[in-house]
Amino acid sequence: MNYKHLLHSTKDANMKVIKLIILISIMTTISYAQDRAYEVHSRSMLHETIYNTGEIGRAMDNGTNGIPNGVPPSMEWPPNSHFVLDRVEYTGQHNSMGGGVYIASTRKSTRHFSYCGALSTSKGLSRGIIDVYSKPISLTRTENYPLLSDGSINPGFNPDEAEEIIVSKWNTADTLFQITRTSRAWSYPCYNNFIIFEYEFTNLTSDTLSDIFVSFTNALAPSAFGYERKNGSWLEGSIRKNQFARLDIKRYLSYNHDWDGKPDSVQSLFDTWSQSGDRGGLNSPQAAGVMMLHYDYNHLEDSLHMNVVVTTDHRKVVWDANGRMKQPYLMRYENGNCDESKVQPWIDIAARKTGPVSKSDSVYYGGYWVGRVKPNFNNGWSQPVVHGYGFGPYYLAPGETAKFTVAEVVGYGPGVAGDSIYKDIGGSTNTSESEGMNPIPSWYKAISYADVSSPIGSNYLQTHPLPWYVDSRAVSIRDNADRCIQLYTGTALVKHDGFINDMTTQFEPKTTPDHGVYGTTLVKIPFPSPVITVVNTTIGKNHIIWNNKLESFSTPRLSAALSHYLVYRATSPLGQYTLIDSVGIADSRYFSSGQYEIQDNASILGTSVSYFVVSVDANGSHSGITNLTSHVTQRGAVKELGKVYVVPNPVIVTNGQTGSVDNGEITDQIGFCGLTKNCTIKIFSFSGQLVQTLQHNEDAYMNVAWFQVSRNFQLVASGVYFFTVHDNETGKVAKGKFVIIH
Repeated sequence: MNYKHLLHSTKDANMKVIKLIILISIMTTISYAQDRAYEVHSRSMLHETIYNTGEIGRAMDNGTNGIPNGVPPSMEWPPNSHFVLDRVEYTGQHNSMGGGVYIASTRKSTRHFSYCGALSTSKGLSRGIIDVYSKPISLTRTENYPLLSDGSINPGFNPDEAEEIIVSKWNTADTLFQITRTSRAWSYPCYNNFIIFEYEFTNLTSDTLSDIFVSFTNALAPSAFGYERKNGSWLEGSIRKNQFARLDIKRYLSYNHDWDGKPDSVQSLFDTWSQSGDRGGLNSPQAAGVMMLHYDYNHLEDSLHMNVVVTTDHRKVVWDANGRMKQPYLMRYENGNCDESKVQPWIDIAARKTGPVSKSDSVYYGGYWVGRVKPNFNNGWSQPVVHGYGFGPYYLAPGETAKFTVAEVVGYGPGVAGDSIYKDIGGSTNTSESEGMNPIPSWYKAISYADVSSPIGSNYLQTHPLPWYVDSRAVSIRDNADRCIQLYTGTALVKHDGFINDMTTQFEPKTTPDHGVYGTTLVKIPFPSPVITVVNTTIGKNHIIWNNKLESFSTPRLSAALSHYLVYRATSPLGQYTLIDSVGIADSRYFSSGQYEIQDNASILGTSVSYFVVSVDANGSHSGITNLTSHVTQRGAVKELGKVYVVPNPVIVTNGQTGSVDNGEITDQIGFCGLTKNCTIKIFSFSGQLVQTLQHNEDAYMNVAWFQVSRNFQLVASGVYFFTVHDNETGKVAKGKFVIIH
C-alpha cells in the first residue's frame, strides 16, 4: 500500500479513534509542560548537561558566552576541571559549544522545520529556542548506583541498566513531533568516556508525515582550557585553524581533534602536568565526537515515493537494493554561525549540500561507503567546528515512531601508536581525497602530510605517562568508540580498524537493535568504589572514612572479588594525584567496628584538597572514580575569641605551590586562624582604607580563604595590611597585621 495515501483507505471509525488518541496525547503534553530545565550526567568521566528542549551541553554559540564557574558542563572531560591559574579563571576541559537536533518534514505539501538546539544567530551568538522550535514537556533523572548514599548496597541496583539515566521529552513547536531522548552513562573503567542517547521521534498528527530528515548537530571544540591557554579565549575563530574534522567510516564516528595538543608554553607547568598522576602535559589532548549506534531503516522512504526530481546520473540520490537511500544522507562541517537560513538546506532533500561517494572514490572510502554522503574535505580543514550528521528521508503514519541512537565519545587523542597504519577521512587544505589527513595521527607519533607544513600529532607519549583519568586499555576516541559499540550491541569487543575494504571490521548501525542491550555478560561490572566522608579533626589533619558494607556486593557480572582499596589525594580535582596508602580488607591499621578511617598527614589548614578511593579486585582492575571529594582542611571554631593569626605571613605569592581551590589559586590564598563560629573580618590598608570585609559563619577554626581581592575586585598590592575580627555574638574584637609580597 502507498503509505502516503494510507489514511484515505482507513474506515471513518478508525479515523475517529486515531484523532481521539492524538488529542489526548496533545492535552497530556500541555498539562505537563514546563519551563526549560536541565539535568547533568556526572557519573562517568564525561560530564554533560541535558535539556528538555533538545539542547545538549548549552545554548549554542561560537564561544562568546564561555562556560564560567557554576554553569553546567558541556562535554567536559575530565570532569571538575574549572581552574584558576596565574589569577586567570579557566572554564575547564569542555569540548562542545552546544548540540541538538534539526528536524524537517512535509505535511500536506507544506514543509516544516524545527531546530531543537544547535542553533545560533547568523553572527554565531546564542539564541533561545523554547516556544519557537521546542516546547518542553518533562525531564527525569534516575540513579541506578550499586551503593546508596550511606555506603550500603542498593537492593534495587539493576546491573543490566546504566548507572545514570536522564529522560528528556519535548514537542516541536508546530506539534508535529514528540521527541523522547533517553541518555545513559556508566562509571565502569573503559566504559566511562561516552554517553549514549536513544531518541524516539513520534508523529503526533492525524496525517502521514513524509520526507522527514533528522540531523544530530554538535559544535565540537576541544578543549576550552587548552585554547584559552593558547589564545586567551575559546572563540571559534581562534580554534578552527588548529583542529580538524574527521570521519571514521568504520565506526560511523564524526570527530574533531587538535593539530598537535600544544604542550603548555610554561615549561614548569608542562613538567608538573606531565608527571604520573597528573592531567597530562598537553593542553588540548581530547578528541571529541559523535557516532551513530542505530538509525531507523524500516521507515525510510523508497525511491518510488520520494518528492525529488531524480536525475539519470543519480548524483544526488543513491538507493540500496531495497530502493532506499543509503545512509547517512548528510555529513556537514560548518563554522559556528548556524542560523535557520544556513542550516535549512541541510535537511532539505532537494538541496542536498553534499553528494554521495562515487565508485571512482572507492579507493579512498572503500566500496561500502559508495552511495553514502561524501564529507567536505575543505570544510573539515577550514570550518571544522559544527558537525551535522543527517538521516532520511523517512515517512511516519499517525502515531508511528522512528528510533535512533547516538553517542558522544571522547578520548586522549584520535589514535594510539598502532593506529598510524590506518586511514580515516580527515580534513584537508583542498577538496582532494588523496590529500586528506590520513593515516591516523596520535599523541604517540607525529606524522607529516604532503600538503601541511607542520607534522600532525605529537611524540609526547613516547616519553611521558598517560594522565590519571585515562585507562591504558581505552586511550583514544577510537578505543572508546569500540567499547561503546560493544556495550550497546552486547557483542564481543571488536577493534573496528580494518583497512578500507575489510568488511569484517565495518560497523553497521542499520542492523543494530533500536534499544541498547546493556546487560551483556561480555561487559563485566567492577567492584564499586566506596562512599567516602572527609572530616576535620582537632589536630587539623583530614580523615577519610568509609564503611565496609560494600564488601558484600555481588552480581552475576562481577569481574572479580574485592582485594583492597587505594586512597589518593591531590591539591586540585585535576591532579596531581598521589597515593596515601593501600588499604587491605579489614586492615588492622585503619579498620575498626565496620569502618575504615585513614589520616592524611599532608593536610594543611585552610588548604583545599581532593580525595578519592578506588576498589581493586583480585584481577587488579579498579573501580570507577565515583567519590571524588574536595574538602577545605579545618579544625573546629574556638569557643572564645582570642589571638587571631594570618597564614601564611608573610604571604609570598611566588612560594612554589601549584594548584587551585574553588575560588582562586593556592599561591594567592590567605587564611585567618583562631575564629569563633560567627564573626566578621575587616581588612585595612596601611593608610587605614577598608580593603575587604569577610563573613565567617561556620564551626571552623579558619575562614574560607581570601584571595587578595579588594571589595572593588582588584588584586591588592604588596605591603603591610591590618585586620580586625569582630565576634558577632559577644562583641569581642581581635586585631593583627600581615604582609603581602609579590
